[in-house]
Amino acid sequence: MVAPAATLPIHRLDLDTYNRMVASGALDGQPVELLEGLLVDVSPHGPEHAHVITRLTRHFSGAHAWLRVQLPLEVTPDSAPEPDLALVEEDLSDRHPRSALLVVEVAVSSHAIDRDLKTTLYARAGVATYWLVDVPARAVLVYSDPTAEGYRTRVEHGIGALLPAPVAGVPELDVSELLGGLPAG
Repeated sequence: MVAPAATLPIHRLDLDTYNRMVASGALDGQPVELLEGLLVDVSPHGPEHAHVITRLTRHFSGAHAWLRVQLPLEVTPDSAPEPDLALVEEDLSDRHPRSALLVVEVAVSSHAIDRDLKTTLYARAGVATYWLVDVPARAVLVYSDPTAEGYRTRVEHGIGALLPAPVAGVPELDVSELLGGLPAG
C-alpha cells in the first residue's frame, strides 16, 4: 500500500534554488510556479481566460508603470507566482520584482489558489491592489490595504460596476466591458 501524499517527505524549494533550476533549463516547458516552496501546476489558458487578459493588457497600455504579463514576482523567500498581469514601478534586469502596484489573476478554474493562497502572498508582499477576475461569477474582487495577515478591504464589483483606476494613466474600467462577450457561465 502506498502512503498518502500528506505523509510523504516533501522537499521545499527556496527562491535561489528555484531560480537556479529555471536558469539551468530544468523547468523549460513545465507549466509551474513556485508557491510556498512547492512547484504547483499552472492551469492552461482557455479562450475566456485569454480574452480577459487581452482586454486588460489593452486597458493597462497607458499605465504610468511597467506592465508585466504572466511573469514572476518574488513575493516571499519561497514563492514566485506568475500573475496574469502586474503593474510594477521599475523594470529590473537583475531580479524579478518583489511587489507591485497592482496584480491581476483571472480565475476560470483556479479560484481556490487565487482566492486563498495568492491573496495572502500578495498582501504579505505589499501589493497595493489585487484584482481577482472571477469569470464564472462575472465579477471582479478588488483587494486593497495589504497587511502581513492579508488585505483589510475586499470589494466585489459585478456587471455594470466601475473598477477604480488602479494607477495613474489607467482609466476606470466597466466590468461589463471587461467580461462582456463571454459565453454565459
